[in-house]
Amino acid sequence: MTKPPLIILDVSNPAAFSGTDSIIILEYTDEDTAMRAARKLPASQNRYQIHPGRCEASAMPWTDALADPDELRRCMRDVVALSMLPKAWRNYDLRRMCDSIAGALFTMLRADFVLIMPQNHDTHLTELLRCDPDLDPASVDHVRAVLKRERATFGDDQGFIVANGSSGRSLQVATAPIGLSEYAVLAAGSFRAAFPTKAERLLLTIGANQAAIAFQHWLGDADKRRFTMLAQRSTDFIGIASLSGHIQYVNPAGLQSVGLATPDDALRLRVLDFVSRENRQVVRKTIWPLVLRTGQWKGELDLVHFGSGLPIPFLVDCFRIDDPRTGQPMNVATVSRDLSLETHAEAESRHLNETLERRVEQRTIELAAAHKKLMAEQFEREQSDLRFRTLRDEMFRMARFTAAGHMAASIAHEISQPLTAIINSMNATKRLLNRTDRASLAIAQGVASEAAAEALRASEILRRHRQFVRPEEKERRIEALSLMIEEASELALGSAASPGANLKFELDARATHAFVSRVQIQQVLVNLIRNALEAMADQEQREITLATRVVDDRMIEVTVADIGPGISEDIACRLFEPFVSSKHNGMGLGLPISRWIIETHGGQLTAESKAGGGTSFRFTIPSEGVGDAN
Repeated sequence: MTKPPLIILDVSNPAAFSGTDSIIILEYTDEDTAMRAARKLPASQNRYQIHPGRCEASAMPWTDALADPDELRRCMRDVVALSMLPKAWRNYDLRRMCDSIAGALFTMLRADFVLIMPQNHDTHLTELLRCDPDLDPASVDHVRAVLKRERATFGDDQGFIVANGSSGRSLQVATAPIGLSEYAVLAAGSFRAAFPTKAERLLLTIGANQAAIAFQHWLGDADKRRFTMLAQRSTDFIGIASLSGHIQYVNPAGLQSVGLATPDDALRLRVLDFVSRENRQVVRKTIWPLVLRTGQWKGELDLVHFGSGLPIPFLVDCFRIDDPRTGQPMNVATVSRDLSLETHAEAESRHLNETLERRVEQRTIELAAAHKKLMAEQFEREQSDLRFRTLRDEMFRMARFTAAGHMAASIAHEISQPLTAIINSMNATKRLLNRTDRASLAIAQGVASEAAAEALRASEILRRHRQFVRPEEKERRIEALSLMIEEASELALGSAASPGANLKFELDARATHAFVSRVQIQQVLVNLIRNALEAMADQEQREITLATRVVDDRMIEVTVADIGPGISEDIACRLFEPFVSSKHNGMGLGLPISRWIIETHGGQLTAESKAGGGTSFRFTIPSEGVGDAN
């Protein structure tokens, strides 16, 4: 007696196997009976092979190598299990779907690991791994590195071997492209030397296809979720209807705008129920046929509010939705905007315009009266202006006289310093020239050079004061701040009559350059250093600290601090006034001129007496970046 068919399996996508309409496996004990049964197969499946005790349709050539019927049954069971996975994915997220595929393949292939690497940024899933707990993580890391580097080249029947030095066994790795992109791949590995067999490779390919289905399923659901969220959160009226006019969907904003409580209230209505009575005829005879014929209509319509019955003006954009596969019309949708607020705003605007016109007329009358009053007062103002101009001219003459006196005193104060240095240098040169040795002559040349430098400096002071009297463009450029401070220090110490002092430099490494007039800033530094030396003239310990720091991206602060007795209270409040000095022979112009120089550079000069003795003068100057901006 012949045995009944072992398995009859109809698949919805037979092209994934052999391209036939069905897959049939028959098992008989009698070869003649098997031949007769095979000849009864459909014409598309009439290619078969006969084996002792078994007959198979040639639509599944991979089963030829399976001599054991139990193995064949197991493979077919696994194929069915993998094929049935998508039916359980209705409420799964992407990670759980991939995990179900990896778990099934891990068991079916008896693999040591299964790795899914989609590498699609839309999926937010970089990889998913199932592996034997005893598997060396270094082996998986090596597989992962190879796939990341070369997986674009992996396709069907591709694989590689990972040597395991600790166990002496090699990990056989098989791959299958997922189909989501050229970089998406599914890989499985086993220490079995025969891995993968043809059946195992078929299962791996089916798993990759199911992974692609999972990704597409997830992406489709994601698109639906995004559309639903967009429609649900939109403030516009969004609705979808059938071609016959039955309502299929209205978003929450649309329900609220027409006074409906729930979506079920809308589903019981038709499109014309939403339109005011005055517009229903034009919608039925003109707009709806036009949308079905051309695909779109846009214009203004009055919809009805179901609570109050009042019409609501809407800007309606109505369009047809076609089936992407057949191109046939499927639905009619609308995205409409409530114009009631705009209509109210237009009415308010007209009212405001009318009110404004009346107010303008009234204000014009008031302005005409005010104009007459102003004309009556004009003569008196002109007389007052004449008296003011006369007084202003007199004040200007007095100011120029005072400024000229201050300028003369300033010139005398500033030029006295280089002249004193020139006199001292020339006297020293005269004494040195009376000697005949070469060393004295060499020193005399150096002293004479210093005298010449002081003469040039006196000339520069006079030129600067001429610029003050006749303003010209200031010669400012980017200067090296540290070099400028060192030169001013040497100049102040070299020409000072009092004993020298110990100089300490605390320079900020970030404050490298400044946008200044070199001569003017060095004049300020020389004046402040000399004042510090004179303040400490009676002390045994004399120390001056020169410091810089960056205030912000535009200004640099420079500090000149001494350890002298400080500034007396009666002088501190008038320190920067002209002709105010604590020195018995001082003219009191050095600090006012220094402040004027710093202020013309856009900075400030301040003084501070320390509690334990000493004075600190601080001034700010533009940094290098200000010069670049100019």
